[in-house]
Amino acid sequence: MSAKDIILKVKDLINEINIHNDLYYNKDDPKINDAEYDKLVKKLRNILLDNPSLDIKENPLLLIGGKASENFSKFQHPSPMLSLDNAMDKEDLLNFEKRLKNFLGQTYSSVNFCIEPKIDGLSVNLIYHDGNLVKAATRGNGKIGEVITSNVNTILDIPKKIDLSSCPNEIEIRGEIFINKKDFQILNSKSENQFSNSRNAAAGSLRQLDSSITAQRPLKFIAHGFGSINNKKKETYFDQMNEFKKWGIPISPMLTKVNSIDELMEVYNKITKERSKIEYDIDGLVYKVNNIALQERLGYVGKSPRWAIAHKFESESAHTTINQIDIQIGRTGAVTPVARLVPVNIGGVIVSNTTLHNFDEIEKKDIRVGDKVLIERAGDVIPHVIEVIKVSGIKRKKPFVTPIKCPICNSKIISDPDEVVIRCSGTYKCEAQIIGRLKHFVSRGALDIEGLGDKQINLFYNQKIILQYSDIYDLKNKKKLITSLEGWGELSYNNLIIAIDVKKNISLGKLIYSLGIRFVGEKNANAISSAYSSISEFENSIQSKTLDKIKRYMIDIDGLGPKAIDSFFDYLGLENNRKEILRLVNHCDLFIDENITYDSKLTGKKILFTGSLESMSRAEAKSKAERLGAKVVSSISSSTDILVSGDKSGSKLKKAKELGVEIINEDGWLSISKN
Repeated sequence: MSAKDIILKVKDLINEINIHNDLYYNKDDPKINDAEYDKLVKKLRNILLDNPSLDIKENPLLLIGGKASENFSKFQHPSPMLSLDNAMDKEDLLNFEKRLKNFLGQTYSSVNFCIEPKIDGLSVNLIYHDGNLVKAATRGNGKIGEVITSNVNTILDIPKKIDLSSCPNEIEIRGEIFINKKDFQILNSKSENQFSNSRNAAAGSLRQLDSSITAQRPLKFIAHGFGSINNKKKETYFDQMNEFKKWGIPISPMLTKVNSIDELMEVYNKITKERSKIEYDIDGLVYKVNNIALQERLGYVGKSPRWAIAHKFESESAHTTINQIDIQIGRTGAVTPVARLVPVNIGGVIVSNTTLHNFDEIEKKDIRVGDKVLIERAGDVIPHVIEVIKVSGIKRKKPFVTPIKCPICNSKIISDPDEVVIRCSGTYKCEAQIIGRLKHFVSRGALDIEGLGDKQINLFYNQKIILQYSDIYDLKNKKKLITSLEGWGELSYNNLIIAIDVKKNISLGKLIYSLGIRFVGEKNANAISSAYSSISEFENSIQSKTLDKIKRYMIDIDGLGPKAIDSFFDYLGLENNRKEILRLVNHCDLFIDENITYDSKLTGKKILFTGSLESMSRAEAKSKAERLGAKVVSSISSSTDILVSGDKSGSKLKKAKELGVEIINEDGWLSISKN
């Protein structure tokens, strides 16, 4: 198809889609069904993906439902909107309680919990200033969301003004926007072009770029928490939520308090039985430590608060058939079998693939191509095969054979006695691993370079344009080559170069994580980066190959295990990897992310805790020390600045005295750790 024909085809599709959007969104009178509409959208999307240089001024895939609103901008939340860890059964809850006890120590006895249903909707953040709703944003990635204030203003449940005499000057109120079951049925009954579930309907309604369309949707709101509050904060979550209720902000009518895990389970079992009677969809319950001061002490780990957990309802399942079993090679060489299924709807989600986890799982369950199987899906967990359904009279195919060579590079498949997973041994010659690491490098969790998705990485690798990380920063010198490729033009090329340039300013921890080194996730990457006092030290240690000093220091970093350290230095042991890192250092504007919450007299100090503390657990003490800028270490050395000695201190105390390290008791720790 010529360029002219492509443009004409796109114009025809856009015109046809716009007509049907108007019939559906504005006139509630659709003329085609959902499947026919989806075919039109898919045709347009495929053409645009294959021709990224096309300049579409009003793309209906982006402007669904109306005119673009200037309010759809990015918004950084004043405090992060964290995700919740999941619990699937009582054992998970007991482990949750154990973690609380370990962190809080002797103060745990005062803990009770609040319970709320986990509504299946879209999370939003409402910002009130001097009693006025000034901003509303989606959760986004937890740090940055999209501004949807004009759309939220159409929701009658959400007050636009609160009595200033009773509320703080500034407050973030978090909650869920959803559609009731009955309202969803009515909404879907108006058109053959139906939403697949109520959550999609709510999300689609909120993301309309014309707020008049949002106003037509029966959206509801229930608050389920808060972010920063500058004053007038209550002592408990329960009291704070009921204060919201006084302000006219809806809260869950099922909000309740309990004092134990057994009581949590009683409420869970009760609501599970009554779930079908609840007027909106819920997919579990959320349990939170009630005392707000304890919540603040507990803080968070990774992207989840320590003080809350989501208890998901039991999984949903369905029968389907395995069409074939494929082998996937991950960026770390992990060999994973994947079942391709006859597509099946499980809980409103179409499932066509499922991981088989490992080859022991295939053998244990005797899974074969052509088998009828029971597939289970629990919340956001990847669907998995529960069992094979034996059908009498039908001859089954031969058992699946575990590969002994990589299907990509023909390297030997190796096994680790400490792992169930088997791996391709061709780490630096296996194209699947190389491409996997490149995709990881530019992915959202890593450098997040817009315009370099899986499809673009595959294309550029096959064209030998990007073969290693640093090649990405040389794309600015390959304009003629790239713009000659099908689907690429000057506009798309320039946008890509801008996107790459924007992401050059990154922390050392982010760069280390982006390298895709085995055992080095985000947390370990940040811990490794903390061993360096400056980017120059990082660069010099690689140039001079004198890494022993840094390695000895890393061993003392609390929470950084030997597997991650060894894997990192194994990576640096290869000259090509060291050269590549130095090229990246030259291309990027790196900085050390200290992650310091407060400036204090502990900032930069190496501190070690030994023995037990009465006022708090060692885990809490370590967390507080890190927030105050200290580097918590796990072994004593002459470079240790302070040893905090609790009850029953042992050999570390003795060695600290021998080395002349400053030693303080618990009272001394409480004194220097005051904010």
